[in-house]
Amino acid sequence: MAISFDPSEDQALLKAAAERFVHDCVPDLDAWRAARRQPAGFAADHWRRLGESGLIGLAVSAGRGGLGGSVADLALVAEVFGRGVVPEPWLDGAVIAGGLLDAAGHAAQQAAVLERLLAGETVVALAHVERAARFDLGQVDTRATIQGDRVILDGRKTAVLAGAAAEWLIVSARDDAGIALWLVPAAATDRRVYALADGSLAAEVALHGVAVTPADRLAGGWEAFPGVVARARAVAAAEMLGAAALLFDTTLAYVKTRQQFGQPIGRFQVIQHRMTDAYMALEAMRSQVLRAALAAPADFARAAAGAFAYCADAGLAIGREAVQLHGGMGVTDELIVGHALKRLHVLALTFGDATAALDYWREAA
Repeated sequence: MAISFDPSEDQALLKAAAERFVHDCVPDLDAWRAARRQPAGFAADHWRRLGESGLIGLAVSAGRGGLGGSVADLALVAEVFGRGVVPEPWLDGAVIAGGLLDAAGHAAQQAAVLERLLAGETVVALAHVERAARFDLGQVDTRATIQGDRVILDGRKTAVLAGAAAEWLIVSARDDAGIALWLVPAAATDRRVYALADGSLAAEVALHGVAVTPADRLAGGWEAFPGVVARARAVAAAEMLGAAALLFDTTLAYVKTRQQFGQPIGRFQVIQHRMTDAYMALEAMRSQVLRAALAAPADFARAAAGAFAYCADAGLAIGREAVQLHGGMGVTDELIVGHALKRLHVLALTFGDATAALDYWREAA
């Protein structure tokens, strides 16, 4: 049976909604800079608009109040957001944290937190990565200790994306039974906020005797984590595709107009060869994203890891080429080129780098 790669009518509407958001909220670099200067690293009113448009809920099942979007739906939106270099933490707050609450949270948590997240009224972030773990997602040293009717959390988390704005944290911690996920008020932790390469604000989170109750444990817990990681990798790959497409199109337009030795530099054969190589890499990225989005459930996690690894390497290569062909201007804040490349660097570390994703891809073969 032939497979159609054309978006359905519903997918076309989703893509149009994402494009309207980019057009209205991030129309130029001035708007992007204004959003990045906000205390959260993005504009709160833009986050609410994402909720009102249903784009946050796209990552959440219909039974939990979301739209129940497929991976292909999420990839379409992610590509648009990548092309727009959107500052809002849609991947981190909606796809990852929202996906975990949807898959693992119990009814009370979903009513108290997930509903507000879907409306764009709050931000939830995953606090999982620890310094000693490097890219081993299964290494968690944060401890959960039962003390009477309370559970005490002790440990440190690093690189908590969207951590500056988060009202709630999903914290991974190890107890005698294994690893569990806990919903913790961010105010109960010590946070040190810092900027990442792309201007977004992350946090180092310290948990010093933070008290929670058994009711704060996510019911589905660690069992839901691998599925959320796989989906996040596929969506990150699609966002990298969008950013790489922006870099390619911007550079193509530049080499057609930049004059050197009395003619556009795009007429020189060496430039044409380099742009051809970038175009081939871009189209291969698109093929990898499509393969992951359309993969059978049994093969999805491996396909997502492969797509992520390829898009991370190829996207960064296209970004470096774009900077080189723009000359010194390519790394300045005056052009979108440098900002898109920095965003690619952050996306390329989603749940580990390309090598970590390839390790999973190889082991899953």
